[in-house]
Amino acid sequence: MPSELDLFGFERPVLSPLERKRMLRRAAERPRGHAARPGTGPAGETCGSCEHLVRRQRSKTYPKCGLNRAGWTCGPASDVRVRDPACSKWEKPE
Repeated sequence: MPSELDLFGFERPVLSPLERKRMLRRAAERPRGHAARPGTGPAGETCGSCEHLVRRQRSKTYPKCGLNRAGWTCGPASDVRVRDPACSKWEKPE
């Protein structure tokens, strides 16, 4: 892999556009907004059917996990996907 020098004279690898795209896609696919690991909850249930799902209304609507409120950011890093499999903290809505 080719490298170049940064501002301080250290070598850093040069990523091709395809490698950079793959790296960013992997980082975006990592779920961070869940209270526990997705898929550890009841079979057949999703985040969308959970008591703790909060729909945060801003310019758009962003689904968040209410149990992870301290970890909410103003970006997609703390969003959950409504179709994600339920985590072990899943509870039936009242």
